[in-house]
Amino acid sequence: MKLRLTGTEAECARLTFLLRFGPPDLEVIQVSPPSPNRGDSAQVRVYLDLRFPEGLAPAEVTFYSLILPDGGGLLVDAWGREVDA
Repeated sequence: MKLRLTGTEAECARLTFLLRFGPPDLEVIQVSPPSPNRGDSAQVRVYLDLRFPEGLAPAEVTFYSLILPDGGGLLVDAWGREVDA
């Protein structure tokens, strides 16, 4: 899978770091150096090559349990839609 990030160099670097060292079910294969965005000198673009490890559950049957700021819980699907528990 190829992912394109667009933002300031600091924003792209932070998200690249989080993707590379955060989720255990995502492997960052390669990261391109930042390139200036056309027509906008304040932003850059970075391309990441990613892959998922073998054996993960399909996205349509994967659910995520989130903790809300008030301490309550929320169950959502891969698209962020709330799921009745």
